[in-house]
Amino acid sequence: MDISGYILLAIALIDGLLFGLAIKKGIVSAILLIIAFILAGYAGLSFIPNISTSKVISYATTFFYKNMSNAPGLLNLGHAGAVTIVLVLFLIGLGIGIWKG
Repeated sequence: MDISGYILLAIALIDGLLFGLAIKKGIVSAILLIIAFILAGYAGLSFIPNISTSKVISYATTFFYKNMSNAPGLLNLGHAGAVTIVLVLFLIGLGIGIWKG
């Protein structure tokens, strides 16, 4: 019996919960961090060398599209169904994390 699909669903829900908690608890820190990076960039300082926004976005989209093909095989719901249920569970976890965090 292959349980990797159930593990994927549990991880999506837990990931949403953790993101919700992080959003609830760290919004002020995130804003201050962004301001610090902008000021550091303006002053010519670099905290993370050789990383640009375009590189991060390019890597994230490549990773997303490369791994999207694995979801239908894990859940046996088809491509759209697998992506939808993972997204719905993530959003439910996110809502609970923000609400209860």
